[in-house]
Amino acid sequence: MGEGYNGVKLAFYLQSDPVSRKLIPLFLTECNEKGEFSAEVPVQGNAEIIIKSGIYRFVLLVREGREYELKLPAFEPATLAEESNPFIPGITIIPEVINDPNDINNLIRSFDARYNTVFNRVSERVEKGIKKDEIPGLIESLNKVTGFSEDPFFKDFVNYRIIMLNVVAYGEYTGRREDSILINRKFVPENPAYTDLVEQMYGNYFKMLLSGSMREEFSRSVNRASPSEIMKIMLRDGKAVNPLLQQYVILMNTYYGYFNGLIKEENAIALFDSLRIGGKSDYIRNLATLLKQHATALSQGTFPPPFFLPDTSGKKISADEFRGRYLLLVFIKETDYASLGELALLKSWSDNFKDDVSVVAIITGKNFREISSYFIKRKYNWIFLDGTDNPFIADLYDLRIYPSFILLDREGRIAVRYCPLPSENLEGFLKSILDKEKRDK
Repeated sequence: MGEGYNGVKLAFYLQSDPVSRKLIPLFLTECNEKGEFSAEVPVQGNAEIIIKSGIYRFVLLVREGREYELKLPAFEPATLAEESNPFIPGITIIPEVINDPNDINNLIRSFDARYNTVFNRVSERVEKGIKKDEIPGLIESLNKVTGFSEDPFFKDFVNYRIIMLNVVAYGEYTGRREDSILINRKFVPENPAYTDLVEQMYGNYFKMLLSGSMREEFSRSVNRASPSEIMKIMLRDGKAVNPLLQQYVILMNTYYGYFNGLIKEENAIALFDSLRIGGKSDYIRNLATLLKQHATALSQGTFPPPFFLPDTSGKKISADEFRGRYLLLVFIKETDYASLGELALLKSWSDNFKDDVSVVAIITGKNFREISSYFIKRKYNWIFLDGTDNPFIADLYDLRIYPSFILLDREGRIAVRYCPLPSENLEGFLKSILDKEKRDK
């Protein structure tokens, strides 16, 4: 419950895993006239739930079978700019659990309130090279807030956070091993402080190996997609010796390398498959499966997430109705100046492809009638679909900018995940695809 939430909708997500941090849409719920809501979240074991509303992004660690009564800060609606920019994640807050003062979320909230201030002050001194003599005192000041609870999960959380702070405060040097001891002692991926520390210490591990003395041997092991060979190299390096941690680091760096071009696509997929089958725990095997799914989702040749949305007449439309033609999906959020310029350019030549390409505009903003009417009055002869009541479309299609353009082939599969903008010669891009299709016949 919280002030100002009467009639407000809350979007619930499950964080898939700590590597991809993909948000899996769960459901949408609406607060009553008192600003209260009730929802049952399907989770197994421990999970991280994200609740989005207005400017806030609430993060809650939940356990199967537990009930959580939450107190939220006063509702603050997001501005148009904040809603339209997917790179603005919102203000992240751990909500207060009022039915259990000793709940882990409350413990972390209290600790982080002090820790984050200290972390920022230490980082500033390291970055600017000033007042470094104050760093030990700042770190020691956290002693006052580390003993909130004897809960093992919280004690681990504190230990991993302190290691993160020490790495920032004093850096790493050749031969340093003490930061690796605790993280190798036990594998606890359900603790966010642990996975944050792993990312801080090993997030660029493959890049480091590729620039070091073992680069040739490492490159061969990656090209052979052999986790066991990579693990042997890691043992010799000495920073990761726990087999489960090693395989987690391999998966994390493979996933990052897949997207930044460090690892060839076929090698990344083979590494995922190898650990999906031969991982040393259920967690590693499941993580490998998830990361492969996330990496290949929306890739060329896959079917996109299905939609069934009403057009301006209320008729429900799906992508299946356009089989036999290419389908250009245009995602629109607002009629801002930049979007109008791109869409006007698309309108100027889209009829040239009317025999082969259908254009469907999915409006994901708040005012479907208003926005669709704007374009229809200006003779945009496209099909407009109402996505305003489906807040998860942006997540399912991984929309990062507006307008966005995704091309489906004649069988309904993804032909191009992110098409160039009209101002980046989308016209020539479509023409080249159709010309190649004709040549291949």
